[in-house]
Amino acid sequence: MEEEWTSDANEAFTISLVTPSDSGLKKIDSFNPKFTYAVFENEQIFGYKGLKVNLTYNATDMRPNLSVSWLKKFKTVGDAEAVDVLELMKEFLPGVAFQKKNDFELAVQQTPTDWTPPGELVNTIERDGETYEVWKGSLADPAVKQLVKRLQLLVLFYIEGGSYIGEDADGKDEPDYSWPAGLSSSSTRSLRPRTSNTFSRVTRPPGKASSLLEPKKNDSWELPSGDFPYTELPHRARISQFLILPPFQGKGAGAMLYNTIFDLQSKDESTKEITVEDPNEAFDLLRDLCDMKYLRKNFPEFANLAVNPDVAVADKGAVLHHSTQISKKDSSASTSAKGIVDVDALEQLRLKVKIAPRQFWRLVEMHLMSKLPLSVQPLPDDEEVERPVASKADKHAYMLWRILLKQRLYRRNASILGEFEVTERIIKLNDTLDNVEWEYARILERLEAPKPGVGTQANGASTSHGKRKSDGEEEGPSSKKARVDDE
Repeated sequence: MEEEWTSDANEAFTISLVTPSDSGLKKIDSFNPKFTYAVFENEQIFGYKGLKVNLTYNATDMRPNLSVSWLKKFKTVGDAEAVDVLELMKEFLPGVAFQKKNDFELAVQQTPTDWTPPGELVNTIERDGETYEVWKGSLADPAVKQLVKRLQLLVLFYIEGGSYIGEDADGKDEPDYSWPAGLSSSSTRSLRPRTSNTFSRVTRPPGKASSLLEPKKNDSWELPSGDFPYTELPHRARISQFLILPPFQGKGAGAMLYNTIFDLQSKDESTKEITVEDPNEAFDLLRDLCDMKYLRKNFPEFANLAVNPDVAVADKGAVLHHSTQISKKDSSASTSAKGIVDVDALEQLRLKVKIAPRQFWRLVEMHLMSKLPLSVQPLPDDEEVERPVASKADKHAYMLWRILLKQRLYRRNASILGEFEVTERIIKLNDTLDNVEWEYARILERLEAPKPGVGTQANGASTSHGKRKSDGEEEGPSSKKARVDDE
């Protein structure tokens, strides 16, 4: 009997975007949630047959309206009763969502034709006959906060493990000074907002200190006394949540929004690094593609980067130093004047472009791999490619690249690898290296033949299930597909 009266919440729930028309409301698109477990237990709703839960948004100001209908409702028997969907949804939607349908339709009809999102217009992009606008605002602005309150349920529906911004663990508003900046992207054809939010945390910044935050002689750091502009403190800018609604995915909107955020933060002198909070696989791909294109296009020293073939490797007992120079185990003298790469020059470039260390070095490794001769370059589907015969020089370049990658992987997973015997440690490290090779090859293949959009939402979130695992769990010795965290 329970199954007979149980509905799949993901199927019963429909989200729609509408605009005003001469005959009433015109529906732009409808779509279902990806996840509803944060609202409905086990993503199920008990007590109805033919249940329909419709959440309709005005496609401009995102004013919501919720309606619930059914064919039959379960009559209470003892402790068994139908879920009160409307009452439950009051925990997740603002009060305006529960107004009568006629009031909602009237409000939509009265929306000014020249309505624009709150905040500041920071970028306009033309693509495939459509115009996209990116607006920036702060939650300290009541209009921005109202927009976020109306939209934040979508974070739970499309970002696995997502949470509201501007609220603490108990659902209460955080202090004003902790509120992040937000950006919304819209198409001027119908002004459809998408949300993205960045957090800036005051941490000890890499590189030169700001005049507002100077180190003491004992290398400690303290905030300055008196009044000061909080936003001008040196900080890491962190993209926290990134959501592209389903009807607008696959159009390159995610890349356009990411590039806009990156560009804004790059030009901000107070921003020392740009990071992403807990990105998952799909957002990682978007980020890798955008960052790689940016570096190759704007920095010749990166675009021309290649493995130094003059570095010799001893047959046995070779030691790779942090400078990527190689020496024999019983000698402090390196086998070449330079290392596999110029670590110092690359670090200066990293500070200049403000990319977090692990992300930057992944990009370096990926780009170096793309410069390897085809005879030895790792490819995502090796069987379909006819390769030339690898020369001794080709094999040497490939070996140097693997040594460079292996060094970072070992340092990253040293504590885990230390738990294994030497032989097993080598096997696991090589397995991880092979996985990373395959991953890089897959990304480079996508980079060379890009499609209009990457299925990306946010928290990064994405069209794939799940976030990346926490630090140390991925790109480790037991990973099937190796990943890299940012910090």
